[in-house]
Amino acid sequence: MSKIDFEHIREQIIKFREDRNWKQFHTIKDLLLGLNIELAELQELVLWKNQSEIEKVDKGKIEEELADIFIFLVYLSEHFDVDLLKAVDKKIDKNGRKYPVEKSFGNSRKYNELE
Repeated sequence: MSKIDFEHIREQIIKFREDRNWKQFHTIKDLLLGLNIELAELQELVLWKNQSEIEKVDKGKIEEELADIFIFLVYLSEHFDVDLLKAVDKKIDKNGRKYPVEKSFGNSRKYNELE
């Protein structure tokens, strides 16, 4: 399977919306609500299931919900003119400083509780 370029996917997502004139419906409120709904649909796939049942959840359904979440994130980043990949890269760096390996390895404590 070939690696797909993020910018190509972002452009496809925006073009899909533009071709249907849907941007008019994509207020921040509705994008955030939509993102939350898609996240809830992903959560619903594992609701009331134990770990072994979760492992048997249809991967195709998980992929679809993750894709929907990703699409909403692209719409939101486009609205706020945020380079999503750069933002993630910056956040990883910031989290690396907050959670140094020597203090956080195998530890679930929040950064301000690490010793």
